[in-house]
Amino acid sequence: MDWIDQRFVGYQDRVACFESGHAWTYKEFSERINHLADEMGSVAGTEPSVIAVCLNSVFMSLAALFAIGRIRQIALPLSPAMSLAEREDRQQLTRASFVLDENGFQRQTTARSMPKLIDRLSGRAHAGLILFSSGTSGEPKAMLHDLDELLKRYRKVQSRADRTVQLLLAEHIGGLDSALRTLLSGSTLIVPETKTPLSVGKAIELHRVNVLPASPTFLNLMLMSQVAEKFDCSSLEVIAYGAEPMPASLLKRLIKTFPHVQMQQKFGTSETGAIRVKSQSGDSLYFRIEDADVEWRVLDGELWLKTDSRILGYLNAEDASLEADGWYRTGDLARGQGRERVHLNSSLCETASG
Repeated sequence: MDWIDQRFVGYQDRVACFESGHAWTYKEFSERINHLADEMGSVAGTEPSVIAVCLNSVFMSLAALFAIGRIRQIALPLSPAMSLAEREDRQQLTRASFVLDENGFQRQTTARSMPKLIDRLSGRAHAGLILFSSGTSGEPKAMLHDLDELLKRYRKVQSRADRTVQLLLAEHIGGLDSALRTLLSGSTLIVPETKTPLSVGKAIELHRVNVLPASPTFLNLMLMSQVAEKFDCSSLEVIAYGAEPMPASLLKRLIKTFPHVQMQQKFGTSETGAIRVKSQSGDSLYFRIEDADVEWRVLDGELWLKTDSRILGYLNAEDASLEADGWYRTGDLARGQGRERVHLNSSLCETASG
């Protein structure tokens, strides 16, 4: 992760995140990462361990994720909105040995043996990341990522000076993608006071936000709440939508409401991370995959993806969709051949927003 540390050092005087009335610089972000890495590393040691992270602050949660990567452990981000029972279930399933929450960094009282899948990380001397699917099509799946490989996909991100609203949290692949693209480009994350359309509108006006990643459902709520009429949204340059299918009728309404804003379709899966795509046009739902680090093909109407950032496997489910040669069968219905544009029905997968 040396290249990440070097970027943050180069950005040190820029604002990394605005949250709860405080502007955190990249220098402060680096200092927080260093502090957490020292604290957790001295306790966790070098044996592979899962560290659950459940913090109210987006800024602190992201610092913890980078710190866990630094000490080559496995991060399990959990939403503070979860019930205590749900948190404990996920910590039990993943054999979490440590918890970082509002009470500090603590060792779990019960000794836990590591899942065998984690041995694959140990052999690479890489850090790990466990994400859960939404569970919309069944029991949520616990997916083990090689965090080093996932982060490598952001090495080509260029320095920018954007201000991006952060809605989804780091336990969602779309939220993680948005945060990583923002931070590794030296831009600023804007965390609204609440995750409501009016709060987001207020944040856009106050901080002159120019990038808004959001799901179609949330964008529809913004239209219903008349955010564009109640707040000055003239700073907006890009609305990046994903995480679920976009209705064509909603896209038309968004274009009419925000005529000077570029609509960017985002796509990815929890199993592979975000995939770079290019829409046929701003008002089209057809897109072409344009990602040098990803191979794709359509077999029997289903999209298959192959990338180094594909998960190592599931901790609580069969790996039937993960081919031995590195391909992932997405379950997405797709139309297209060769390098033509493809149209996806993404209701069967988790798409990335951000």
